[in-house]
Amino acid sequence: MSKVSRNRSDQAREVAEIFISNSADYSSHSLTRYHAINTMPNYSYDSLYHNEDYLREMLAAGSPRDGRISAVRRFFCLFITFDFLFTTLMWLICIVISGENIKEMLINEIVHYTIHESLFDIVMASAGRFVILLLFYALLCINHWWVIAITTAGSCGFLITKVFFFEWAKATNYTLDVFLVLSSFVLSWGEAWFLDFRVLPQESLARDFFGAISSDGERQPLLQNQATSVRSHNLDDFYSPIDSPQDSDDDQPNRANRSSVEDDELARKALESFEEALSTINSDGWKIEKQTPEGDVVHSKFIRRNHKIFRITGTVDIPPKLLFDELDRNIENVPSWNPTLLECRTLKTVNEKVSISYQLAAEGGGGIISSRDFINLRYCEVRDGVYICAGTSIVFPEMPAQKGYVRGENGPGCWVMTPIPNEPNKCVFQWLLDTNLKGWIPQSIIDTALSFAMCDYLRYVRNFAESLRKEGKF
Repeated sequence: MSKVSRNRSDQAREVAEIFISNSADYSSHSLTRYHAINTMPNYSYDSLYHNEDYLREMLAAGSPRDGRISAVRRFFCLFITFDFLFTTLMWLICIVISGENIKEMLINEIVHYTIHESLFDIVMASAGRFVILLLFYALLCINHWWVIAITTAGSCGFLITKVFFFEWAKATNYTLDVFLVLSSFVLSWGEAWFLDFRVLPQESLARDFFGAISSDGERQPLLQNQATSVRSHNLDDFYSPIDSPQDSDDDQPNRANRSSVEDDELARKALESFEEALSTINSDGWKIEKQTPEGDVVHSKFIRRNHKIFRITGTVDIPPKLLFDELDRNIENVPSWNPTLLECRTLKTVNEKVSISYQLAAEGGGGIISSRDFINLRYCEVRDGVYICAGTSIVFPEMPAQKGYVRGENGPGCWVMTPIPNEPNKCVFQWLLDTNLKGWIPQSIIDTALSFAMCDYLRYVRNFAESLRKEGKF
């Protein structure tokens, strides 16, 4: 069972990462689909695309809905019912084709039952499994294999005993009699196999997942006895613009002054975030997390009490200014080429470099994971010929937390687009990612998945660049 337990843990990580997909977004660059397994050093990133539908079906099948039992457990109950009905039907066929009076045969089989001549006990064994298994697994909904182990062991012991005591020479059609015994043996073992290798693992997978995900916006580490990366922020990481005093609607000069003060404070905060992100992305101490065949390299490092951040570097076939303009001035268009983003818009323009944006990420796992949304304070600038868009999360009273969405948080992060000498239609693209998805998602799962999410995002950027090239934009 320990091996099965390890497999369940690995599968839980895999499915959680896939179902995290599309559940969060970093500024206008979303956190794209998560495709990773915590223990998959040699696993191909692309191969997970082929398993995604299967894994989603596994999670959906193991998840109880609306207070009802899960789909996989319901199928198990149908399988038990099939066992009983099939065994009964086979027993009736054996009686009918014997050529004797059916009523007399039924009386002999049931009323004058003996283990030596009657096969009705096989039907009763199937009925016993039917009643016991439905009682414990359908009505009581237990999550252990001991009941099925008892019924299977009891059935097998009885059938083996039956083989030795039954008078086969007196059977009128012993071929069907043998088939009835064998089918009962196979069905009882099939039930045990299906419960232990399908029902319990898939439901355990779903419980692990739903234990890790919560839509109430609160976060709690769920991996016990293991150091999880817990995000912490300084108070300066989030800024709430100053509230307006009450009864001041007629004080237009004061309102203008307050607005100016708020904008100045936002600009100051945005610039600080910009400088911090730029310093972090160019700092030392990065460790290689992942490399792709396209030459992309994902690095990671720990900051702020073991919080893990990521940086991806890759070459994109697009002029840096064209990509910069898209990410800076045309963020409303981002969902058209980033399929994981439902909405992206500017809430407030502070000045030509500073703005506040809102992003809404798509639901994950067919709606099992609620959408995430983000409010980001952005600062975009061309510095020394390098195009940079930076951002960090803030609290913006005009856009409070929306019902049905978990409000995520981003630390200082940025995109950096560096021109390549003598190659005007190419640039080196870097993305610094520092995010907190919130909800009850174990940080270890997120950390494992983010490197794959970044590679996925860079793939979207390349696809977008290719579409612009075909349109003759460069």
